[in-house]
Amino acid sequence: MTTPNSNAYAQEHYSGLEVDTRQSPLSSAGGWNADDLTKFRLADQNPSSAPQVHNPDLPEVAPYYMPRAVDAAHGNGHGNGTGYGQTYYAPKENPDSPEVTEIHEEKRPKLICGMKRKMFWIVLAIAIVVVIAAGVGGGVAGSAAAANSSQSDSPSSGSGSGSGSGSGSGSGDSSGDSSGGSGSSGDTNNSTDTGVILPATNIGSLNFTDQYGWENSMVFFQLRNKKVWQSYWNASTNVWTSADAKVLDTVKEGTPISNSLLWHSKTSRDARIYYLNEDNKVMGQINGNPAYGATWDQSGVSDTYTAASTSQLLSNGQYTNDSYLDNLVVYQDSGSVIRVIRRIGSGATDWQVNGIDTGFGTPALGTSMSLIPIQTIETNKTMRLFYISTAGAIIGLTVFSNNNTWIGETLPATVATNSSLAAFSYGYDTDLTMHVLATQEGKAPILTTYSGGEWTNQGEIAAMSGDDMPTKIAANLAGRVYGVVERNATKVEIVGWKWTNGTTYEKIGVVDVST
Repeated sequence: MTTPNSNAYAQEHYSGLEVDTRQSPLSSAGGWNADDLTKFRLADQNPSSAPQVHNPDLPEVAPYYMPRAVDAAHGNGHGNGTGYGQTYYAPKENPDSPEVTEIHEEKRPKLICGMKRKMFWIVLAIAIVVVIAAGVGGGVAGSAAAANSSQSDSPSSGSGSGSGSGSGSGSGDSSGDSSGGSGSSGDTNNSTDTGVILPATNIGSLNFTDQYGWENSMVFFQLRNKKVWQSYWNASTNVWTSADAKVLDTVKEGTPISNSLLWHSKTSRDARIYYLNEDNKVMGQINGNPAYGATWDQSGVSDTYTAASTSQLLSNGQYTNDSYLDNLVVYQDSGSVIRVIRRIGSGATDWQVNGIDTGFGTPALGTSMSLIPIQTIETNKTMRLFYISTAGAIIGLTVFSNNNTWIGETLPATVATNSSLAAFSYGYDTDLTMHVLATQEGKAPILTTYSGGEWTNQGEIAAMSGDDMPTKIAANLAGRVYGVVERNATKVEIVGWKWTNGTTYEKIGVVDVST
């Protein structure tokens, strides 16, 4: 055990720069003495500001404080913010001086595209969601458009001109191979305008290629309010558009409807509508810009010739530059005679009427009729007219442009006298195909074809059977057939078919009708 030294002085902390006032135990050994110390004592002065004693022969002592060990029981030694870690700290030199606080410069947030990072990612996420939603929406719209397009009338082979139907005829000037319609492709009762079409309506159709190169197909029919209406299909939109045919006077309910074109050039033609008024007078309207123009002018043939109350109508202008040119209208009088009104001059009243010889077979009263052109590069042009005799035979008449004579023949088909006829031709006289369709009561229409110089009865058309059996039909020279189909006692729809090849037809849908 160590014995305490009573002569030892109390330990004090001091700086190497202070003047020591203690009695040095070494003074007697030749060190500093008391007299020397009194020379350098600085009274009432803070030791920290005492002057340094500098001896150049001695090493310089740097001022500093030795760190003090922290007593764990009295708190943390680095709470004064001196920056010392662990368990040592330097005590404040002047306890009364203000505490120095370390100021940290606030970090500026990093920006992306001028926005805070968080905001940028939020905006980016929203943009991605919008793009995805737009893509999904576009896909749905594209699917819907594709579905609608699949129900629409797509291009198919045909001579590109119009043709006659049961209650009239139509023609066009195209040599292309497309035209037709769109709409619902089923046999349901979901027509857009339920019941607006007159159940007893007759029907007409024509087609042409317009000045922009687009194929057009037009269908004419009567509404319940007795207006003559049109729905036309254009290949540029692939949809049907409906419009008033602008028949201004009083139209007979159940009027026959005939349509034809007068060809002027590849980019210009007139469209015609012929019908009966309530006095059974033959009436006509002409449109110089079919499908694009809404102006219809009255034909010079109007309100002059009286037809039988059951008469159907036909008409012709010129379908193409390779077809028969003759401005005429065909009707049946009360004596069952089929009469032809022919334009013979340039004046509005320059018309004359002649009857057709009935020696080929007496026409049934109210017989359906169809008139089609035969394309040829020969100077002598021809047309074919079909009607039903009192015996139910389908009679075909050929008229030549050089002498206006008619030659008749009987087709190998027998139908009811109230059947509806529609016909169209395809090709030129050197390679001519003709189709004649006739409706049947409670059955699908029958087809009689001409090819290779012979007529053949092809039997019923399968695509027009079942719920889609038409009661009235019309055709145009694009090989399109349109029919009035009864859905119930008060509702009818107009259904379209296209000739694909041989004797095969394919349903293309229901014609859209809006009023």
